[in-house]
Amino acid sequence: MRVNRPTEYVVIRKCVARKGGGLLTLGSETSGSIRHVLAADLIAEGTGNGFHIKSATTRGGTVEDIHFRNITMDSVGNAFMYTMNWNPSYSYSRLPEGYTKETLPVHWKVMLTKVEPEEKGIPHFKDIHISNVFVKHAQKAINASGLDKSMLENFKFSDVRINASTAGEINFAKDWKWKNVTINTSDESRVNIKNSTGLRL
Repeated sequence: MRVNRPTEYVVIRKCVARKGGGLLTLGSETSGSIRHVLAADLIAEGTGNGFHIKSATTRGGTVEDIHFRNITMDSVGNAFMYTMNWNPSYSYSRLPEGYTKETLPVHWKVMLTKVEPEEKGIPHFKDIHISNVFVKHAQKAINASGLDKSMLENFKFSDVRINASTAGEINFAKDWKWKNVTINTSDESRVNIKNSTGLRL
């Protein structure tokens, strides 16, 4: 937050991700914001997540105007994973037992400094465009969770076909659009939508 410089105008093309955390992962460091990203012609094979946006409630920033197109995924964990409360045990620093603030290294003191005001740490994800995506053998189609203070806003899916073990869930989302989207699941589940408006699948 002190540096507050965005990552922006990024193009990612013609890449293959195999074992690893994600095909395209934005965050968890979002403090300076991430915007104007084009990711196209990508392949995921056995990757943990397909398209992953992650942050935490102490990082702030905005992830916006992201384009994810012409994608093939095979045997991924979550095809789409969005969270603003990523890995709490890692994201929120606590002073380990046996230490006092007087004996800490300087960078530890910075990490332990509380974000003030609290709203400054709330991240925002909006204007995400996903098109021409084919997924097979995913464990879960979608795992998306915003916050009551910050909805996942204006996500657009077009020409997306997913084959997964289970459908997944969407929580705290607003104004999502779907065009030519198919989700086929082994357990015949449907996406569980909660605490959301303007969103119908």
